[in-house]
Amino acid sequence: MALESELVIPHSAQDIIEAYADRDFNEHLSKKVGAKLISFEVVGPLDGPFEIVTEQSMSAEKLPEIAKKVIKGEVTVRVTHSWGAPDVAGSRRADTAVKIASAPVSAQSAQNLHVRGASETLSTVRGDVNVNIPIIGKKIKAAAEPYMRKFVDLQAREVSAWISSRG
Repeated sequence: MALESELVIPHSAQDIIEAYADRDFNEHLSKKVGAKLISFEVVGPLDGPFEIVTEQSMSAEKLPEIAKKVIKGEVTVRVTHSWGAPDVAGSRRADTAVKIASAPVSAQSAQNLHVRGASETLSTVRGDVNVNIPIIGKKIKAAAEPYMRKFVDLQAREVSAWISSRG
C-alpha cells in the first residue's frame, strides 16, 4: 500500500459524513488544494449506501515535478466515493476511485470511519496510486504518494474545523 493513515477526528462519524456530502465543504476543500470544484453530486440518502461524485480542475503546475514533464495545462480529476450503509455502531466505509482525465493515472483507496464514542471517530485510509506511463511511471507514483498523504491529513483537519465552525 502506498498510503496508510490513521487519524482521530474529534466528531461523530455522522457529522463527518454530512460534511463530506456538503457541496460547500467540497468547494472549500478544493480551494485549499488549489483546485476548482466543477461538479458535485450526492446519489442516495446519507443514512444508507450512497455515492459522492466530484470533478475538480487544477493547473498541472500543482502536480509533482516529474508529473509536470508529461502532464500540461489544466487537469480534471474525477473522484467517486462509494459509501456503505452504517453498521449498528454507526461506523462507515467508503471505496474511493480517483481518475485524472488527461493522463493514465488513477488511485484507489478505502476509508473507514470507526465510531469511538459520541464525539470521536478513528479515520483509517489505505490506498494506492496507479501510473501507466512507460519508463517514468514508477517515479511519478513515488512522487504522488506524499501528495496523497498530505491530502488525507488536510481533509481530516479541514472536516474537523468545518464541523466545529458550524456546531
